[in-house]
Amino acid sequence: MIYLVYRMKLSEKSRRDQKAFWAWLEDRESWFYQDLPMVKEVRWYYSVVGDVYTIENWAAFDDEAAWGAYRSALAGLKRDHGWESQRVSQDDWWEFLDTRIVTDPPVPVGLSRAG
Repeated sequence: MIYLVYRMKLSEKSRRDQKAFWAWLEDRESWFYQDLPMVKEVRWYYSVVGDVYTIENWAAFDDEAAWGAYRSALAGLKRDHGWESQRVSQDDWWEFLDTRIVTDPPVPVGLSRAG
């Protein structure tokens, strides 16, 4: 698996009204990913110590080809005025800090006690 990781700092608006922010994020996730089936999983992480008010989004893809298909599909969605207008509303809620791509290691390491 490969993961596209975005790190964002919550805006003043988000910090002042956390309830509205989390409701917006739930809504955003449902419409943003509905036409992007190549995204296999999305995880969110919220910093509570250190870089407070920082959130990370981890989107999982099977491989680089799936990530490329995501980029292509996103370019098409951005041409839809309604979708793009809704997407750029995120600037009210956060500021993008950085982006990276990470991958699982080539050997089976890690610990999970779930299930």
